[in-house]
Amino acid sequence: MTHSWMATLDAFESHLDAQSELVEDGRYDEVVAFAPPADLPAMPRPLVNRASELLARAHALTERAGAIRDETARRLAQSRRPAFAQRPVSAYVDHQA
Repeated sequence: MTHSWMATLDAFESHLDAQSELVEDGRYDEVVAFAPPADLPAMPRPLVNRASELLARAHALTERAGAIRDETARRLAQSRRPAFAQRPVSAYVDHQA
């Protein structure tokens, strides 16, 4: 069975909408890549612009998810640091004071 590019691009767009919602909801473990059908013929020229736009959206979503991941990692690392700087304890005692 040969899949049509129009149906595949519609499915890709729906997939991107769903994945964007998952990222915005913080449900990163549910995000999955889109897998187009293996038996697609060559893409018709009139669909190239739409496919390019969807691919740009996918790249933007990937970057957004990566930025959220990096910010989360930074916050976690920051939360592991002591809230205040510990001063070193003096090794010498002034007995004349």
